[in-house]
Amino acid sequence: MKKLLYIDSCVLRETSRTKRIADALVEHLLSTGKYVLEQLVLEDLGLLPLTSTTLARRNELRYAEQYDDAMFDLAHQFAEADEIVIAAPFWEGAYPALLKVYFEHISVVGIVNRYTDHGPVGMCRASKLHYVTTRGGFATDEQDLGWQNVKGLAKVYGIEHADCISVNATDVPTTDVDAAVAAAIAGIPQLIGE
Repeated sequence: MKKLLYIDSCVLRETSRTKRIADALVEHLLSTGKYVLEQLVLEDLGLLPLTSTTLARRNELRYAEQYDDAMFDLAHQFAEADEIVIAAPFWEGAYPALLKVYFEHISVVGIVNRYTDHGPVGMCRASKLHYVTTRGGFATDEQDLGWQNVKGLAKVYGIEHADCISVNATDVPTTDVDAAVAAAIAGIPQLIGE
């Protein structure tokens, strides 16, 4: 079985439109019978940004190539996933801060990528990453700095295919939000190329 890693950075979990779409995507992937699910709810992990102390400790372990420390568990989990779903609502121009903190924790040279004279080379096993987001306004995928960042990180990590499943204008009074979310869910097989 392949490992499907679902990273949930939704903040308003009970009412999150992003989560509804991402949950449907995950259910669709699981229905193929090819995956076993590993799910992370970022607000439940108690992650803190790296500090001078924690970064010094990480660098000490990394330079000694001691990658079996618990500090690297999230990086190993990410690197060993076969497919990845990230649920991240459009938040202040990008995504929730917890997702940035998560990326700080997993971006470990020697686990998710390595450096060569020609730049970074990804070491992650995943061939696909799906980024799911909803935006209250009319920002396009190209204007969404969160998606642009994730797309760039996917390349650094060696993930060949990254796509964005998005719904816009969810805070605009004239938008039928339930219909827009339902349309995104109905379009999942086509959006992810199945």
